[in-house]
Amino acid sequence: MKTMVYCKKCGKELEDGATFCPGCGASLVEGNLAYRKQGAKGWDAGRVIAVVFGGLMILVGLPLAFAGTAVMGVTSAMDDGSGYIGVSGFDFETGTQALVFKDMHVEDMVMNRIDSPAMRFWSPRAGDLLKLKFSLQSNNGKDVFIGILDEAQALSYLGAAEYEYVADFEMESPIDGHPYITYQLHSGSEITVSPQSISAWEDYEMGDDVTLEWEPEGGDYWVVIMNADLTPGVDVETGAGVRMPFLSFIGQGILVGGIICSLIGGVIVYVGVIKRS
Repeated sequence: MKTMVYCKKCGKELEDGATFCPGCGASLVEGNLAYRKQGAKGWDAGRVIAVVFGGLMILVGLPLAFAGTAVMGVTSAMDDGSGYIGVSGFDFETGTQALVFKDMHVEDMVMNRIDSPAMRFWSPRAGDLLKLKFSLQSNNGKDVFIGILDEAQALSYLGAAEYEYVADFEMESPIDGHPYITYQLHSGSEITVSPQSISAWEDYEMGDDVTLEWEPEGGDYWVVIMNADLTPGVDVETGAGVRMPFLSFIGQGILVGGIICSLIGGVIVYVGVIKRS
């Protein structure tokens, strides 16, 4: 038995397969409704990655920023006003004719031997990267002599002489005014050749209040302090400093790098987590 189909709107009989009513023109096909499920509120993979990656950048950036600030702070606090970072106000004395600081090793500036386009325009000297300063003030009214000798030359001049050398020097902090100092006696004969007559000095100064600035080259050196008249009993107040022109730029670079790294990490967390929420 054939089932008759009628239009629900006007009641007209319909043919099989008809999509529109021939009487009223009503559509005979019901529209399909599409439903979209609301996005989940939980933490998806994108948010987790944003938190991990952004958080790591912040964790790296903040310590870098603090380190850069510390380098700049120490550089500024210990600056003696002429660009040198150092300490001063230490008394050294000996009953012999000479006081010696041995085994001062300076690394060779190998950058002078690097062949690169940058080096063809600027080949740095040791003094461009490192410069040392020694200051001396006599405590006994005598003129003092301070000079720097290559180790081989120092052994030639003082190897058979009697002198004292600083065996140990320890400070609890950069502002410690009473460091622990020990001396070691080197037995030998009297020094009869005045230091001024020696031509082998890398550099030297003489007077009752002197400052010696020195641009080191690679090697091993001795710092020698004597009374200018060769009499025994050296008693001086000393200071030492180092000037590294790039140190402040290094501190600034670390600070800026840390800030940029932290900002990038913060943006990643904001965009990946907070803004998406």
